Amino acid sequence: MMNKLMLSTVLMLASLGAHAASSSFSSFDTDGDGFITKSEAAGSETLTVIFDKLDSNGDGKLSEQEFRQ
Repeated sequence: MMNKLMLSTVLMLASLGAHAASSSFSSFDTDGDGFITKSEAAGSETLTVIFDKLDSNGDGKLSEQEFRQ
């Protein structure tokens, strides 16, 4: 079960990486404040699923550095 969950997470991260390569941070940061909120991330199913994993400081928003990790 754990291996399946880990594989699923790796695949989602890879998908986001591919998505991030084709979509710039600014395309998600629709209000231009320098962060991606959960509501802004809602436009991407993959980003929505892994948002909390990327939000390393737990502030409920993604900086560009967190987005690119």
